[in-house]
Amino acid sequence: MFRHRDYPEAGVQVPAGTLESGESVETALFREKLEESGITKDELRLVKHLKTYLYYAAYKQQHHERHVYQLELIQERPAQWEHTIEASGEDLGLTFEYFWIPVHEAELAGGQGECLELCC
Repeated sequence: MFRHRDYPEAGVQVPAGTLESGESVETALFREKLEESGITKDELRLVKHLKTYLYYAAYKQQHHERHVYQLELIQERPAQWEHTIEASGEDLGLTFEYFWIPVHEAELAGGQGECLELCC
């Protein structure tokens, strides 16, 4: 889970993102995880696809197709860390403060928590 260091009002979130042209959902999953957290594909195991659904993003006035996956960390990571996004795009320079909590204790912003009951 993470919070935006400079925008705490954005709430607690998990990494998410947008497919690039010609990119598969699974490739985007691991690319976004790396860009937004610094966690590499080699540190993760794909457990399962949980759900695909449409979500209305009111702040952009757009519908988004969301693909939700459960991943397992298979290497050690600190209990807390910061990661600054270096990839191009609207997130460039944002710093996220990461921390671990049990998934069922999470209160995620932006409708991200809608699939937590499918996890674990």
